[in-house]
Amino acid sequence: MDKKADFMKGNAFGLLVLDLLIGAGASAIPSGSLRIFLLNMLITITGLSLARYWWKTVPGTVRYNSLVTFIMLISMGFFTVTPLLRITNDTLLFWPVLLLYLLVLCYSLFKKELIFQAFHRPEGSKIALGTFVFLFILIIIGAFSFRNGQELLIMKMLNDNEGAFFISLMLFGIGLLVSFISSAMLKRPEDIKS
Repeated sequence: MDKKADFMKGNAFGLLVLDLLIGAGASAIPSGSLRIFLLNMLITITGLSLARYWWKTVPGTVRYNSLVTFIMLISMGFFTVTPLLRITNDTLLFWPVLLLYLLVLCYSLFKKELIFQAFHRPEGSKIALGTFVFLFILIIIGAFSFRNGQELLIMKMLNDNEGAFFISLMLFGIGLLVSFISSAMLKRPEDIKS
């Protein structure tokens, strides 16, 4: 890695910008929360500090960039699942939602090799196919949420609480997907077989 290069060029800048945008946006759903915003910014600062440490200690640009991308994806995944956790807080749905997120995250970390191989060589991989199908479903549902004139097609059928739940549910799905694929970034470049 070129130690003369500026730290904030590349993935560290992406980590900062995406975490600021997604962290701030997620803290506003279902309603603005200064505590959640500050928690998200603390996670962003921690991620940047870790990226700075890796920038000084990790040899090789590829490994450094993949580690920073992992931090970026994990934090984005956490930020996007928190709105649904906030909405379901104090309900019976909170624990199943939290458990689902933790199970996806743990499965992803324990099966990082399998997930990496699914995207490195996707032909015939059930994980890659399932991920693409899940992403396609999210895109289709999101397409029905786009503007039709001044109204959102799905959102105009929902009241404020239902709309916040719908958006939180969509973000939760995106968060699960991002958290699931994040572990593929932990693969060491020297272990990748072409």
